Amino acid sequence: MIWVSFAVLIGTLMASLALLRSSRGDALGIPLVAIGSFSFLYVIQPIQLIVTGGSEIFLTQWQFAHALLVPAVMMAFFMWGWLRPVRQRLEAVAPWDSEDMWKVGFGAACIGLILYLAFLELSGGVTHSFSQAHGAAMDFSDNTAYLYDGPWLMLSGSAMMIFGNARSSSRKRWRALAPYAFLLIYFSTAILTASRGPLFAVATTYFVGQSIAQRKKVSFGEAARMLLPVSVAVLLLVGYRNVLHLGPEASSHVASAETAYNEVAGVSEYDKEHDTASQEFLYHAAMLETVDETGKLDYGLNWLEFFFINPIPRVLWHDKPKPDYFGVTWGDIDENMGLDIVTGAAPGIVADMYARFHILSALFFLALGWSLRRLFISARNLGSPLAAVGYVMVYAVSLNMFAQGFGACFVPLGYSMVPVVLFAWASRRRARARRNEIIVRQALALRGGPWSS
Repeated sequence: MIWVSFAVLIGTLMASLALLRSSRGDALGIPLVAIGSFSFLYVIQPIQLIVTGGSEIFLTQWQFAHALLVPAVMMAFFMWGWLRPVRQRLEAVAPWDSEDMWKVGFGAACIGLILYLAFLELSGGVTHSFSQAHGAAMDFSDNTAYLYDGPWLMLSGSAMMIFGNARSSSRKRWRALAPYAFLLIYFSTAILTASRGPLFAVATTYFVGQSIAQRKKVSFGEAARMLLPVSVAVLLLVGYRNVLHLGPEASSHVASAETAYNEVAGVSEYDKEHDTASQEFLYHAAMLETVDETGKLDYGLNWLEFFFINPIPRVLWHDKPKPDYFGVTWGDIDENMGLDIVTGAAPGIVADMYARFHILSALFFLALGWSLRRLFISARNLGSPLAAVGYVMVYAVSLNMFAQGFGACFVPLGYSMVPVVLFAWASRRRARARRNEIIVRQALALRGGPWSS
């Protein structure tokens, strides 16, 4: 049963890859990230679970097979949505002022850098903040996310500068290099905190932003030459986490590629002995089974509460409560599966959506693929600043979205898009004012009346 399920899942992933076409620009499409994430979470990790003898300890054959078949269904629906035809414009001209876009992007990146530097200073300074593995010395609990999420403004600001400079008449070299200076700063923080999501985000912002801004037709080979090394680096960060900081090594733990692979793909002996789960596939399988057993669903209610409460800074609301979760909890998983989920573990997007809408989450994946395809077409045609920068930022957070859960993209995406939304709103107002002025001029000209400003 398990190997039949593996065959179905792998066949679905291979068919999804085969359906992508360079002629449609799919090499820059988010499905590549989805296929890569699903391959690791639902193929490599479960195989490693079998190899290390953990599958029989934690899961029955049906639970294991079920945990493979559900992702296959979701991937099929996601690709169905992506492949649905979208009307394309033959020609497109950027409807925004390139100089203004660059300036707003530069301002946003500077603000993001200042906010992050303020957070580091409040955490004891730069050296102290990066003195422990994975940013453990940083004071997240006593500071607002509006400070420590500042790097996301650096990312979106850099994307705005890349798009603005690509169509600008200015030939000042420092303007062309400015976005890459901010990206380098973000890259340095990702390395010093050994953070997988930010490393993927900064690399893909550069690659996807440059490619779309220059209207470059990217081949699958070029995309693979970017994504594969980044994926390897993302995995290695875990194994080298104890040395990637400014302080002394946290332990005698030997950093190596083998250690990194075992930590992100397998389950430890401690997990086997104490019935704990940190591996994404194991968490995913336990979540699916518990949802089926309990019938508890969230229906997205947690998202609504999150959107209303989370934007309020904790400095203004010291006793701000965490949103209640209405679906399956870790306690439910422990009660039904006998598994204690490790703090920081993530279930992946499939289990996350299954816990909200059960099998109807397939319709969510259909809508997600369809929406991302429309956004991609608009971004590639430079239809609007929102679409262009928006797609780059969605791509940047896509790894977290697929590997952790759909809600993982809410904060970084919403925060990073604030300057873009403001710029698009101002551009639209100016364009409307110009149109009204032209209409008035034409009306007065027809009547023979004078025009004055």
